[in-house]
Amino acid sequence: PFAEANHEPEVVLNHAADLNFKAGGWVKLSAKATDPDGDELAYRWWRYQEADTYNGNFAIQNADKRIASFNVPVDAKKGDTIHVICEVTDDGTPPLTRYRRVVVYIR
Repeated sequence: PFAEANHEPEVVLNHAADLNFKAGGWVKLSAKATDPDGDELAYRWWRYQEADTYNGNFAIQNADKRIASFNVPVDAKKGDTIHVICEVTDDGTPPLTRYRRVVVYIR
């Protein structure tokens, strides 16, 4: 029955999915998730490197929190993109995950 099943978290970004930043800018990432079953939620922000065009490396601060951030590398070029995924997983049975993508356009 529906009431006995686990249901996926609902995830909403607290900002636009497309952001514009200059190299060296500080990007604040924020999402809010709720779970219809009241399950505990785990956040994970990670770079989707296969989709973006920036070739260097950077670290996402507080990647396991609802609010994370990163510094756009100073060597990022105008026109580069950086794709970051917000992954939220509940602790239900089975665990279910929802994703939201943020694309940072370097201007």
